[in-house]
Amino acid sequence: MSGSLRGQVAVVTGANSGVGRSTAEMLLKAGARVTMVCRSPERGERALAELRASTAAGGRRGARSRAGADEVPDLRSSNSAGVQVELELADLSRQEDVRDLAARLAARHPAIDILVNNAGVTRPRCVHSPEGFELTFATNHLGHFLLTRLLRERLEAGRGRIVNVSSRGHQSGDLRRAALEDIARGRAWEGALQAYADSKLANVLFTCETARRWGSRGITANAVHPGVLATEIWKKTSLAPRLLLLPFTWFMASPDVGGKAVINLVADPAGDDVTGRYFHVQREKTPSAQARDEALALELWERSVEWTRG
Repeated sequence: MSGSLRGQVAVVTGANSGVGRSTAEMLLKAGARVTMVCRSPERGERALAELRASTAAGGRRGARSRAGADEVPDLRSSNSAGVQVELELADLSRQEDVRDLAARLAARHPAIDILVNNAGVTRPRCVHSPEGFELTFATNHLGHFLLTRLLRERLEAGRGRIVNVSSRGHQSGDLRRAALEDIARGRAWEGALQAYADSKLANVLFTCETARRWGSRGITANAVHPGVLATEIWKKTSLAPRLLLLPFTWFMASPDVGGKAVINLVADPAGDDVTGRYFHVQREKTPSAQARDEALALELWERSVEWTRG
C-alpha cells in the first residue's frame, strides 16, 4: 500500500486516538497529505508531534538509502518531504466550530480526496450542545453532516471518497421510537447506549442518502463498523455499561483493525464506484431494517439541514 495514495488530500476527524489515529497513520504511510481534526489541543498536538516524528523517521530512512544521511525532512513544515500531516482544532458538537473548520479546510485545499468522519462521543447523562441538541447526536451525526455538506464542492473537485465510521451498534438504534426532533433534542433520552446506537444509525442513513443525492457528482459514501475495539470511547460511558463491558476489553481488537477497515475503502481505485454500502470491518454486510428505510433517510437529511441551518 506504500505510496498508493501519494498526493491525495485526506481529512480525518477524531484523529488523536483510536481508529482515527490509526487511520491517519496509515494514510500517511500510503503517501496522503492528512489533516487531523481534534477537539483537544493537548491531545491533538501530542498526536501530531508523534505522527510527524514517525513519518520523518521513515523519511530519513528512505532518504539515506537513496541519497545519503544528510537529507533529513524539516519537521517545522508539514509540507516537507515525508511530513504530510497537519492539525485542525474543532469541537464537532459546536456548529460554529464546524463552519470555521470547513472554511479553513476549503481555503487550504482546492480539492479533498478522502473525508473520514470518525469522531465519536458517548456521555453518561443527557447533556446538550450549544445549539440545544443532545451531545452524542450533535457530535456523531450533526457535526459530520454539516462538515460534509460544507465541503461538498471540495470533495467534488477531488476524488470524493467519504467514509462514515458507524458501528454494528446501529442495529439497536431506533429513530422511529419518537419524533426525530425529540430524539435530536434529548427529550426522548433512554440512556447513553441508546443515544450512541441512535447516532450510529444516523451515520448509516446519512451515508445512504449522501450516495443517492451526490452519486452523479462523482462522490461516494460508505459506512463501516470498524470492529469491537479497545478505544478511549469505552472509558466515557456510564459506570454500569463500563463495568458490564470490562471483562470483554481483553478480547477487543487493536484500533489498527479499524484503521485497516477504513483504508480498505479508500486505497483501491477499483472501489471508486462502490457507494451507499455498509461494511462490517472489511466485509460488506446488510445493515438494519431502519438503516435501509429510504423515507427515514430522507426525513433525517431534511431535518438535519434545518437543524444545521444548511
